[in-house]
Amino acid sequence: MLDLFSYITFGASALFFTLFTNYYTMVSVIILDVSLNIFEYIILIKTTIIEKLDDEYGLLYFYLILYIWISSMVIYYLTIYVFNIDAVSYIIAMVVVVSQLFFSLFVYSINKKIRQDKLSLQQINDLKIYTQQLESSQRSLRKFKHDYQNMLLSLKLSAKKSHDKELIDKLAEYSSKTLEDKVLWQFNDVDNVKDELLKSLFISKLNRIFQDNIQYSFECRDVIDSLSNKYNAFDIIRILGITYDNAIEESLELGDEARIDTMVYRENGELEIEIKNRCRNTDLTIQDMKKSGFTTKKNHDGLGLANIEELSQPYNDIFINYQIKDGWFTFLMVMSI
Repeated sequence: MLDLFSYITFGASALFFTLFTNYYTMVSVIILDVSLNIFEYIILIKTTIIEKLDDEYGLLYFYLILYIWISSMVIYYLTIYVFNIDAVSYIIAMVVVVSQLFFSLFVYSINKKIRQDKLSLQQINDLKIYTQQLESSQRSLRKFKHDYQNMLLSLKLSAKKSHDKELIDKLAEYSSKTLEDKVLWQFNDVDNVKDELLKSLFISKLNRIFQDNIQYSFECRDVIDSLSNKYNAFDIIRILGITYDNAIEESLELGDEARIDTMVYRENGELEIEIKNRCRNTDLTIQDMKKSGFTTKKNHDGLGLANIEELSQPYNDIFINYQIKDGWFTFLMVMSI
C-alpha cells in the first residue's frame, strides 16, 4: 500500500518536473516534490484508507486505488513518451481520471450501504421472530402462573379443612418459591412498547441481561405506539443497542453488585429513554469516553460514546446526555414521537 502511493507521488513529481522544467526553477520543483510527499502522508496517516482495507469490502477498495495508480502511470507514459502533450492537456486528463475515481468511490459507498441495510433488515427480521417466540413463551408462563396459583389456593383450602399443617406449610413455601421466580416477570411492561423494532431490541437485551444473571428492572407505564418517521429507525436501535452493550460489559466486569435499570416515558409528544448501570470507580470523564476508539478493555475495539454521537449527529431534535454520579452511569435520550 505504501509502495503504491509512493509510486503515484514519484510519477506525479517526475511528470511535473519534465513538463515544467522550462518554466519553474529547481527550488519550485523541490517544493512541489515536498508538497506531494506531505500529501501522501496525509492520505495514508490522516485518513481511513488503510483502515478501509481491513473491512469486508477491503478488496474492492484496494482495486479502486489500484485503478487510479494504473491510470496515472498510463497517462504519465503517454504524455512523456508518445504524444508529448502540453501541461494543460495533461491536467485535463488527470481531472478525468480523478473524476472517475470519485465516481467509483461513490458507487462503492452506495453499494456498501445497500448491503449493510439488507444485512440490518435481515437481522431485524430474525430478531422479530425471536421476539415473537419469547413473547409467546412469556404469555404461556403468565397463564400457567395464574392457573397454577388458583390450583394451589384450592389445595391450600382443602388442606386447611383437613387441618394438615405440614401440607399447608409445604404448599405455601412451594408457591412462594415458584410464583416469585423472576423468569415469570422477565419482560414486565414491555407489552406497552408497540413499536416492533423497539420492542425487539428491549426483549433481546433484557433476555441477555437475564441470561448473564445481572440484576435489572424495566419500566414503561405508557403505551409507545411507534417511533417518529423523521428518524431512521436503524439509527435509534443502534444507539440503544450500543448503550445496552456497554452497560452489560461494565456489569460483567463489576460482578455481583452490577445492576441495569431502564425507564421509558412518554410525555408532551416526547419519548424519554433512560438506561442506568452501576459502574466502577473511575477518574474517566464523559469527554474521555466520547473519544473515538475509547474502551476500558485491552485489545478491544468496542463501540462507545463516539459512535453514539456520530449516529445522533444528523438529528437536531434528539437530545442525548450522559452522567457519572455516585457509582452510576446514566444515559438519557429524548426525542419526538
